[in-house]
Amino acid sequence: MLFGKNKSLVCFSPNPRASVRLVCFPCAGGGASMYRRWSDLLPDAEVWAVNYPGRETLHGVPFASTLDEILQLLLEQGEFFAEKPFLVYGHSFGALVAFGTALQLQARGIQVRGVLVSARRAPHLPSLHAHSDLPDAQFLVELDKYGGMPAAIRGNREMMEFYLPIIRADLHLNETTQLPAERVDAPLHVFSASYDRTASTSELLAWKQNTSMQFGHREFTGGHFFIQDNMEEFLACICTVIGTIMLEEDEDLIAF
Repeated sequence: MLFGKNKSLVCFSPNPRASVRLVCFPCAGGGASMYRRWSDLLPDAEVWAVNYPGRETLHGVPFASTLDEILQLLLEQGEFFAEKPFLVYGHSFGALVAFGTALQLQARGIQVRGVLVSARRAPHLPSLHAHSDLPDAQFLVELDKYGGMPAAIRGNREMMEFYLPIIRADLHLNETTQLPAERVDAPLHVFSASYDRTASTSELLAWKQNTSMQFGHREFTGGHFFIQDNMEEFLACICTVIGTIMLEEDEDLIAF
């Protein structure tokens, strides 16, 4: 296992022979361990995962009150992003953080090779839902609509008392953060699920405004956590997308 210098980046299965890194950003309430198994199904990439303040390797660090506080942890590791080609992937709230990271790195001259996001509206659109400030009972009703929470946690009062503040903190940022309609100079691919209602089709397709290059959208069968329920199918698609992006980039270099 490897860590970035401030432990916001974790690699569970180092793969130094890989020519590209995939940096993965978790959903609200999630941590790097959400992506622990991905290395097994993405053998051609070295998979790194992000921890936000207040969990796993950053347990004890106060929750971020702004998106910039999370981004700063990653920008402190510019040399990591500069040393090898990389793509970013983010699910739900993680899509916002992944895109924000790519934009900030691009502004510093470090170019992401591809942005992959799922289950979230485009980052320049306002939230149409506000659940993070609801009383616990109502908040849990809304969380149950998303699914994805292990029964062992959902049915354990002490575990829920631990996780609810983490989920609330992330959802608050997800609901209140709206980025300018800026573009990354890299392909951008959006993934969604047929039964997920967290973002409408128009909100998903609005991501097209956030890239100056190729845009793609694919819908899978499932709910909000389709990336877990259909992991093998989803990661086979991710593997193909990464391979296509890197191949097209190599062809562009040869043509030049």
